[in-house]
Amino acid sequence: MFRFEYGETNVYAQLGFADAEEIPLKVEIVKDIAVCIRAAGITLADAAAMLGTVQSDLALVLCGKFQDIRADELRGWLARLISRLW
Repeated sequence: MFRFEYGETNVYAQLGFADAEEIPLKVEIVKDIAVCIRAAGITLADAAAMLGTVQSDLALVLCGKFQDIRADELRGWLARLISRLW
């Protein structure tokens, strides 16, 4: 039989990530950025230009590679994208 153990609700904390509390917040912000890009029907290149970053960095962030970016910076990206699209 299997035995399950329940721990913290934040799996990143269980795995020992230094920024474990910030990761779920970053995930939600990145998800909102992706929704905005999709809803506006713009290309990744256009979105990156609006955000003041390069397309490859935006693509990495959208794929979950955002460990080196602070939540505040991602919030700024989202705010810029919203202000320029709507």
